Amino acid sequence: MDQKRIREIIDDYLAKYRPLDLKLRKNWYRYETTGDKAASEALETIELDIRKLNSDRGRFALIKKFYDGRNEIKDELLRREVEICYFRHLPNQISPDKLKRLTKLERSLQEKFNDYGPKVDGRELSPVEVDHIISDSKDSSLLEKVWKGQHLVAPILEEDFREMVALKNEIARDLGYAGALEMFAELSEFDLDMVNRFYTDLRDASELAFKELKEKFIDPRLAKRFGVSAADLMPWHYQNSFFQEAPNSIFGEVDLDRFYKGLDSNRVISQVVEFYGSIGVDISGIVKGSSLFPKPGKNPHAVAWYLNPDDPDSATLIMNLPEPPASPKAGDVSTLVHELAHDINYKSVLANKALPYLLREPTMLTEAFAMLMEKQTQTEEWFVRLGADQSAASRAASAVQLIDYADQIIFLRWSSTIYEFEKEFYSNPDQDIGELWWECRRRHQSLKRPAGWVNPDALAKYHIPNVSLLYYSNYAIGRVANVQFVDLFAKKIGRPAHGLSYFNSRELGGWLMNDFLAQGERYPWNRFLELYTGGGVSVEAWKEFYIDSDMGGRLLLL
Repeated sequence: MDQKRIREIIDDYLAKYRPLDLKLRKNWYRYETTGDKAASEALETIELDIRKLNSDRGRFALIKKFYDGRNEIKDELLRREVEICYFRHLPNQISPDKLKRLTKLERSLQEKFNDYGPKVDGRELSPVEVDHIISDSKDSSLLEKVWKGQHLVAPILEEDFREMVALKNEIARDLGYAGALEMFAELSEFDLDMVNRFYTDLRDASELAFKELKEKFIDPRLAKRFGVSAADLMPWHYQNSFFQEAPNSIFGEVDLDRFYKGLDSNRVISQVVEFYGSIGVDISGIVKGSSLFPKPGKNPHAVAWYLNPDDPDSATLIMNLPEPPASPKAGDVSTLVHELAHDINYKSVLANKALPYLLREPTMLTEAFAMLMEKQTQTEEWFVRLGADQSAASRAASAVQLIDYADQIIFLRWSSTIYEFEKEFYSNPDQDIGELWWECRRRHQSLKRPAGWVNPDALAKYHIPNVSLLYYSNYAIGRVANVQFVDLFAKKIGRPAHGLSYFNSRELGGWLMNDFLAQGERYPWNRFLELYTGGGVSVEAWKEFYIDSDMGGRLLLL
């Protein structure tokens, strides 16, 4: 294999791609933080230009030849560049008309989602207000109005979403796949049989534990909170819009939100900066260059990215924290730490000058790392640094293990809901979205559809209409992989993993930034996991840590 020729082809491609990439990132930030329609139009044009570039049939023929013979490429990084280049070009080997239609549909869905704001009693609510009402209110009537108002974005998106799904399936079939699910699995370096087995194993491992958790612990406590029978609990009673985490009121006195009462968002941001700084990672520049508070037209979803692949200091964050003097929720703070973990991952990758341009992106296991770091907001030291007295902090930290147990099961059942919806809807996109969605929710979350409510509710979840197919599986696999990463990080620090705070662990921070996080796309995600933990993703290890432990029994005693 002529490695010099491969390098020439990739460099020629990058000379055309890099200017487009920079323009896209600049306009992305402008649009996501302001909703500016001119920026959105520019994004659509740039996204289409990139797709056209990646549709070049002559270049793809060469790249495919290199890809098919990649085992003969001795340079490991060059071989990986060929793989990434192939994945970028493959889905674009279609007609210009289909490229244009897909780009326009994706941009339309993003705009419509961002532009929508639920109106309740004549007033439009911000994303922060929606989340806090759902979390805090005990008024079932208000909760119902807010929850339904939030979900009414779905019919606005339905026509575009159906057309996009049909088009993605058509494109996949044009390229020789059974459908879009199969194509996106290959592009994500997922073995679809492995993904199906993963979710089957998760469902089997968690079925009885989830049933007991919900029927014996969650529902009775929520019923008491709202003054209704457990049979009359509705989706808006679970203190988050999608029941993707444990309701915060069910743990009695162990209410993590109370640690933030009287503290505004700026105080919490300072603690997060201090935390990352204590492990040797300066994020003050990231925070300064980010958009952290609500604005009209802004993306209501938290997202981290970077604006220049040649600049480690270009990582940025978009969030909607409560405006000071309002206090954030514990969930707001864990999201802040989570998204900034992505940003330090970007910072580490971009600082690794040995990585070629095409490999300057983390693998999907960045989600595992971010979810692991957000758990640092639940340690005893974290609560003490917020100003809690030692005894209260100690009691909360002791209970966090049980909260984590509930969160793990609830989140993975929620992830299974999304996967089954994606799998079934993409196989038959003519079916009723609401009917399928609520059947998936019944099976995996034991939730029932509100009587008389007819709405394509799945589309109210940002990731379903706006994020790449199968992306949510990154979160699910990350949760399971974290059982292995927790032990790995504890060994680096040299202390037991349980309740371990990473504050002042500079050795860990140095290893993260110079090694663990710095690999970018050098390895496929499963190879990375094997290299760093000695094995692949293991539902059995997750089951042993959570389901086979005594945590479920202890939780029922709270």
